[in-house]
Order: sequence, then C-alpha cells, then structure tokens
Amino acid sequence: MEQIKELDFSGQRIWVGIDVHLKRWRVSIMVGDLYQKGFSQAADVQQLINYLHKHYPKGDYVCCYEAGFSGFWAYEELVKAGIACKVAHASDIPTTDKEKRQKTDPRDSRKIVRELSKGGIEGIYIPHQEALQARSLVRARYKIAKDSQRAKNRIKSHLHFYGYHRGIPAELGYWSKRYINYLSELASNKQDRGLALLIEELNQLRQLQLRAIKQLRQLSRCAPYQELVVLLKSIPGVGLLTAMVILTELIDINRFKKLDHLCSYAGLIPQTSSSGETQRVGAMTKRGNTQLKKALIESAWVAIQRDPALALAYQKAKNRYASNDSQAKNKAIVKIARKLLNRIRFVWQNRQKYETGKP
Repeated sequence: MEQIKELDFSGQRIWVGIDVHLKRWRVSIMVGDLYQKGFSQAADVQQLINYLHKHYPKGDYVCCYEAGFSGFWAYEELVKAGIACKVAHASDIPTTDKEKRQKTDPRDSRKIVRELSKGGIEGIYIPHQEALQARSLVRARYKIAKDSQRAKNRIKSHLHFYGYHRGIPAELGYWSKRYINYLSELASNKQDRGLALLIEELNQLRQLQLRAIKQLRQLSRCAPYQELVVLLKSIPGVGLLTAMVILTELIDINRFKKLDHLCSYAGLIPQTSSSGETQRVGAMTKRGNTQLKKALIESAWVAIQRDPALALAYQKAKNRYASNDSQAKNKAIVKIARKLLNRIRFVWQNRQKYETGKP
C-alpha cells in the first residue's frame, strides 16, 4: 500500500480573510489564487493558528480583518505567532454592488480574502500599545465632558419643566459651586428626588472629569509627550488638551509624507466628484479622524483671534465665499484649520517653536 506523504505548503501563500464578530469569526481561505474553503469558528486567535498549521502546514500565512470594535488584539497575537496580518479600513475594501445589497458574514470574509490575494487591500497604521492607551485616556476625558454637558441639559430641562428656573438668583453664576449647592438645597426643600439624583450624577461626572484632566497633565509631563506638548502649545489656539489630542491621534507625524495625506486623515478635505469635463467639489468629507477634526476646528476659531497671519487669511477666505454662500464662515475656518495643521506639522517635524505672525 502506497504511503500518504505529509502535506507541505512551503513556498505557498495562504490567504486568510476574517470577518470578526464578538463571539464568532467567519474565516475564508485561499491558496494562491484558488479559493479553498470557508468556515465559522470561535473568536479565538489560537484556534485559527492551530487550524492553519494542521491543514496548511509550513505555509506562508497572511491574514486580514476589518478595523472596528475588536481593536488590534487579534493582530498583535497573530504577529506574535509569526503570522503576517493586515487590518483594513472597511470602506477601502473593493466591494461589488451585489455584496453591498446582499451583505452576509460568508460574503464579507470571501470579499476580504479575494481582495487580499489580489493586493487590493492596504493595511492601516497600527499604533503600539502605550500609544493606544494614551489615546484611550484622552478620548475618555472627552466622553466624560460630553456626558457632563448632557447631565447639565437634563437638569436645565427639569428646572424649566417645574418652573424652578424663575427663582434662581442671577448672581450665583452659571454652574458654579454656589449654583449647584443652591440646586441641591432646592431639591431638598421641594423634596424633589429626581432633581437630587440628576445633581448627584453631575457631581460624580465632574469628579471623574477632574481626575481625567489630572491624569492627562501627568501624562503630558512624560516621554514622549513632554517636549512636543511645550512646542505645540506655542501655536495660537493649541492648549494642553488639544496638544494631547493631536499627539495621541497622530502618534507619528512622519508617517504622513505630504500635507494632503495629513489633511485627508484629519478629514479636512472636500468631497469631490469628477466625470469627463464635469467637476464638483462638495462639503467636507465624512471620512477622517473625528476627534482630530473637531479639535482642529475648535483651535482654528481661537487661533484667528490671536494670530494676525491666520486672522488675515480667514478674512480673505470668508470674503471670497461671502457673495454667494451662507456657509462662508464655516468654509473659511476649514481653510484656517488646514493652515493650522500645516503649522503643527512644521513644529513637530522640526522641533521648533512657532512664531506668531509669520505665514
């Protein structure tokens, strides 16, 4: 009887497309340009590694999955095991109209492995663990601040609903400590347990916000942020919190070869449509880093009040749009945000403080 030889995929490229979900993964496999099989498994990297080694031993494995809620832990474990991996932006994976209209997990995983084997997927930048944790701290602080504002809005709605707002002394100051103490006494006198709970929620969120800011300040005094925070704060409109957003979202300024690439990442480019001789330029693209875009726009409004060069550029841009555009101010401030981003790039790359007034 002829003995069956052991499988050996040495020199063979094994493509693996993974559609990740919370509990189950859908996996599709191709050998070279030949589709092999698809299957479902638990959301477990080691299980996938064992399967590949068992059924495609000694192969040259390349895995890919879409960026999303699952983060980069699967990428890190695959790379640690010696398996190449890409994490793709979901919108950048070429998709047929049928795949858009009939979306299923098996189709998604086959789409990923198909485009991966063709070289149609470019992986996104993967930050290191320390940078990700610093970014999470900055984002957590902004989420807490947003929750705090929502808590204030709920209290205001409560005060207006019951008419309490009419008797609040104006000299207390809005949302000052005296103002909140007055509301607490009001809730006690009126025996309004609902208002008391809303005030308690706001106080807890304020404490969390203070802790988050304290931790951010501590982080800003550590490497690699300390020197860069000082440099970025020399730019008008950029404070401590904005500087930390910029540093933790961009992480490495040198990964952007051109200013246009950086502006695209920040979402400070317009939507365009070009066909034949017809060209249309629309509003800002919805793609891009939301945290970074918001921070830059807010900083641009401050910068035009402090930097004469940016103030002049803003007035010229606004006047150019004003004759036929109701959104002239918003469009002009986007241009200033791009200029501000260019200054940030220069200061970061050259390790040089910004001098106000220079173009």
